[in-house]
Amino acid sequence: MTEDIDEGIYEVDFMNLVVDKADNLRVVDSDSHFSEFAGVHPSKIKQGKLFLHDLIKPAYREDIMKALCKKNSPYVYFKAEFIDRHGNEVFIHCCGQNFQSSTLCRLTLADVSKSMQLQERLKRQAKEMDYLIDLVTGGVCLFKVTSDMQIVVEYLNAGGCKLFGTAKGLYNLRQYRLDELIYSDDRSAVFQAIGKAMATDTAIDTEFRTIVHNGEYKWCKLNAAIKEYDNDGNPVFHAMLTDITTVKESEVNSDKMYDRLVKMFKNLPSPTFSTDYDNPLVLQLVSEDFMKFLGYSRTYLFDEHGGRLSDFMQEREIKYVTANIKKQAEQGNEISIRYSVRTGSGKYIVVEDNRKIITQEDGSKSMLCSFKNVTKKYID
Repeated sequence: MTEDIDEGIYEVDFMNLVVDKADNLRVVDSDSHFSEFAGVHPSKIKQGKLFLHDLIKPAYREDIMKALCKKNSPYVYFKAEFIDRHGNEVFIHCCGQNFQSSTLCRLTLADVSKSMQLQERLKRQAKEMDYLIDLVTGGVCLFKVTSDMQIVVEYLNAGGCKLFGTAKGLYNLRQYRLDELIYSDDRSAVFQAIGKAMATDTAIDTEFRTIVHNGEYKWCKLNAAIKEYDNDGNPVFHAMLTDITTVKESEVNSDKMYDRLVKMFKNLPSPTFSTDYDNPLVLQLVSEDFMKFLGYSRTYLFDEHGGRLSDFMQEREIKYVTANIKKQAEQGNEISIRYSVRTGSGKYIVVEDNRKIITQEDGSKSMLCSFKNVTKKYID
């Protein structure tokens, strides 16, 4: 008979026959499955026209005869390669029972070749999948959360091992606890994110530092979601880990630079400000003297007007000023233009706007600007 229990597990064909050990393993009886396997009609088998020896690969014949003819052994078991009716080599597991006071032996053959082929195919697929996963530049991780809130790693690809400073394959030898690999100051935030995901069945999106070596860590972005539960009811998360160390370092450097610029602008003795190269009438940073010069608070300039200098200019001048600034920017690094600006008193003054184009390390450009009051009288 044939047992087909989930192709992903195994597939086995069973065949039954009776052989005469004293006559070169002549087959004296069999079921239809064996008859079909051998390619010999049942009537021919009953006539004694088939010998099992003819179906066994020569290399196995002697060992099989020794197993079958072993004294005081009512039961036998062996593995061997047989040749089927198509000439294919088929791997067979066999168990048998010798008849008492007789040279006959009843055999049950299990064709496990399909199972072995399936296992080999699954192994190849697993290797290919593992290789593809390891090609992912980030970390691919499976982890479960136990009832006592331990975060146990069940799978980690090469990218993940690099993030955590571990060697590829060590996760197969023992189970890592993810919570032990997270920088102590960040563990609470990670547990909170995991707890929220478990309670609300939502995805995790958080950042933390991983301990690579003593005194050395990497910033990691974790995106994960519950995909299944194990036999103990523990949630199993499928996760992607991304190394964001460079991004974090850039953010820190950018914050430091911004802080230095803010301090510098606060201490500049003239009404100074900066703008983006492509948006020359949108303020980025302003000095204390600039706010005093115009008579507005920082909150009023940025929170209520979004830093738009154009909100304080006469409408008819805006297009002209913008075009003139861009035209001069294309001709050189220094720009000078005059226009009127409304002050906090509600009056307009004429200012001379002097600018210098600054090129950053990343190639981006900005404008460093200063105002000079050139008004001979207030303009209503």
